[in-house]
Amino acid sequence: MLQAAQGIEDDSVSSKASASITQQSLFEFEDTPVEPRWVRVDTNAVRVENSRSFGGPWLALQLIEKLKLDEFLNKQLPKGKEHIQWSITAMILVIARLLDPSSELYISEQWYPKTALPDLLGVPADRVDDNRLYRALDELLPHKEALEIHLKNRMGELFDIEYDLLLYDVTSTFFEGQCLANPLAKRGYSRDQRGDCKQVCIALVVTRCGMPLGYEVFAGNTADVTTVKGIVEMMDIQLTEAEDAFRIQKSDLSIRPVWHQKEDRVRAHIFVCFLSFVLWKTLGQQCKRAGLGDEPRRVISELSEIRMVDVVLPTDSGHEIRNRCVARPTEHQRILIDKLGLRLPTRIRMGKM
Repeated sequence: MLQAAQGIEDDSVSSKASASITQQSLFEFEDTPVEPRWVRVDTNAVRVENSRSFGGPWLALQLIEKLKLDEFLNKQLPKGKEHIQWSITAMILVIARLLDPSSELYISEQWYPKTALPDLLGVPADRVDDNRLYRALDELLPHKEALEIHLKNRMGELFDIEYDLLLYDVTSTFFEGQCLANPLAKRGYSRDQRGDCKQVCIALVVTRCGMPLGYEVFAGNTADVTTVKGIVEMMDIQLTEAEDAFRIQKSDLSIRPVWHQKEDRVRAHIFVCFLSFVLWKTLGQQCKRAGLGDEPRRVISELSEIRMVDVVLPTDSGHEIRNRCVARPTEHQRILIDKLGLRLPTRIRMGKM
């Protein structure tokens, strides 16, 4: 039988979404044994279709797997009658925040369909809409404290983190509009030079090596010094061995501006930003270990250039062979992938015709 791309059938969505996001059977690599098949192909009619971003989403999923974030979300987020599990939708939000921070509407209508995530997650583009993404925020927020503890423990296993000194920073993020629905939205000292807008303050705690451990959200008119007591109490719950020592450290959470108005949605938005920041810093630690410096932005930018395409081969029998292929990396991209200890697939397995 000839290989042909038939998309992802609806009745397979639930089973794929509930499985691990790293399905080795989905990929073929350079050394994957392939049984040769011989057909006559019209080389003049060979074409490439459906080019989509692969490298960035694939890298993000490698980081999610390393942190066992997928396992936590699959276990903790409720499973009901929804076609797509909330754990998968939550991961879409986190990956989008890491790679292309934007609104839920833009993610569903513009960004997600142009990436390889429909194949990597087993969720067709027409199953992802802004309403589902909004509802995923609501499902994710109640697990903030448990997830912070999970990530603290997992990062400790990966990077041998010490907690003798914690670094502390307060930043702010502003709202467009009156934001009447959020009692935390107040005018105060703006780090964004947007004193005309209401804002909230975010206090972030990181380790000596810069790994984020937790955060709290305060009203926008809260003075920095008044946030310390609340942060110390929060960290005492997670880190019984930690000393109450803090320094100021600037961070890049990609939280501005906030597109939500309701308090819980704002808190959930900031939570997604925090999770994407954890992925960012995890990649930074991997870069350091690999001798690449602390340059996650450069690595993400480089690997995001790797595309996935459908190579269409018309045959003399009238059928077309479609192979979903990952573009061969450049030499520099290959070096980055090798140093990070990753393995880039060459093809995505498709169903049989």
